[in-house]
Formats: sequence, structure tokens, C-alpha cells
Amino acid sequence: MTKKYGKNSPEELVISYLKKNKNFFIQYQELIKELNFPLKDKSSEKVVDLEAYRYKKISQQNIDLQNQITKILIAGKNHQNAQKRILRSTLRILNTKSLSKLIDVIINDLKNILACDVVNCFTTNNNLKIENLNKIDSRIAQSYFKNNSLTNLNQNPKGILLFFPNKSKLIKSYILLKIVYDNSYLIVAMGSKNKENFTPDMQVDLVEFLIKIIEIKLKIT
Repeated sequence: MTKKYGKNSPEELVISYLKKNKNFFIQYQELIKELNFPLKDKSSEKVVDLEAYRYKKISQQNIDLQNQITKILIAGKNHQNAQKRILRSTLRILNTKSLSKLIDVIINDLKNILACDVVNCFTTNNNLKIENLNKIDSRIAQSYFKNNSLTNLNQNPKGILLFFPNKSKLIKSYILLKIVYDNSYLIVAMGSKNKENFTPDMQVDLVEFLIKIIEIKLKIT
């Protein structure tokens, strides 16, 4: 049965004082340990008991931490798998005997490594006559690689039309790679139907490593 307090009872005076001084328990936190609180407000699901609140908060933090750890482990495993695929591709690239075979390896291996749907290769060298190697103007190609960068992930819509002319309606994200070859460039364009596959914040350290391997191979081919 609920207790009824008089208008000027000590209880009513305390209640009135606390309502006017809402930061009272913040200023005198040691009192919290001496007082008993209900576990929940009966009129709602709101947790009132501070120990229960702390437990609930810590439990949620633990769940969030476990989810973050899981994501990190998955990312680490994917990174390890990518490293293995890069190493296998490196061996295949170094074992190619001709430029045309190298282009084939680039198209097939990078398509697998980066899980993309379309791979197109371009060259600024008009003298190269190789199947699956399209021509592109040097100035246009260079405009997509600022500050001597090796990759482009800025997702410029114009790039989709330029580098994927026959698949432009399918491509939702893409990456461009620049490979130096005999004072000219090879541009590898990889497109995906998945908008999230290639993003501006994507890590490209392994891809840039493979670019350097390809450039080394081109020098000795």
C-alpha cells in the first residue's frame, strides 16, 4: 500500500527539495551507494536501479566490442587471403613470356582478386597492337591520376562511361590502376555491379604492390 505523506512532512520536504535540485546526486554521489532504488519504473521499461543500469550498459558495450572484434578478425582473414592471391598472381605474372599473355593474366587475376565483374585494359601507346588492349589518349588517362597516384577510387561517373562503354549501365563502382610502360601507360579499369565493392577509402597497398610487380615484369619482357 502506498504511503501518504503530509504536506509538510519530512518526506514531502525531501521530494520537493530534490525536484528543485536535480543535480543533487551528481554533487553527492556517495549517497547513491547508501540508497535503494527500484530495478525498474513500473510504468515503463526504463531502468532505474543504477547497478542494473551499469550492468546493462556494460553488457551492451561487451556485445559491441565482440562485434568489432569479429569484424576485425574477418577483415584480417580476408586480408590474409588477399595476400595469398596476390603472391600467386605475382608468380604467374613473373612467369609470363609475352605482353599479350601478361595482359591476359592481369585481366583474369585482378578480376578474381578484387571480386569485380568487368576488367578492361587501355594503353596510351598507339603502336601496341594487342587483343583486349584498347587505346586511350594520354592526357585523358593522366587526368584520372593526380599527384602521381597509381590508383583512382574517386568514383567519377564520367569514368564509368569512358572505361566501361559497353557495360556502363551495369557498373556501380570501379577502380583504375596506372601501370608505367615504355614512356606510356597501361590503364586497368575494374568495375563492379556492387556499389560498395570499390569506395574512396578502400585500402590499396596490396594492389599497388602488384602494380610494381607488373612494371618490373614489363621492363624485362
